[in-house]
Amino acid sequence: MARRPLFLRLMLMTRRDRHGATDGAADAIAAAGGWVDDHHQYSNKMTTLRFTVPAHGLLALRDGLSNRDLALADAATADLDRLAADPAMADREISATLQMTFIHAEPDLRLDIPAVPG
Repeated sequence: MARRPLFLRLMLMTRRDRHGATDGAADAIAAAGGWVDDHHQYSNKMTTLRFTVPAHGLLALRDGLSNRDLALADAATADLDRLAADPAMADREISATLQMTFIHAEPDLRLDIPAVPG
């Protein structure tokens, strides 16, 4: 019987610089044995990383984010702890998104979108 893919949604809010926070999150993912599949920047207010991490790296991911001053929301921390404690997850890869919301007083960043011919 094929196992259903597992998808995890994580969120955090930070006052850190968005470039440093994004690099820190990517470093924490890599240190946990995972990799970033894609990312989207929504102005300078939010960035979302889509990534994959082995289940045995979930606690390392949580701790790595926390050590970089990127504390997850309580619900996200509870999800990571629950999955990491489940022995059925030990050999699974987890697909996830990490939504990072940046708290600051900077004006909205304007992104130029190139015109598509045709």
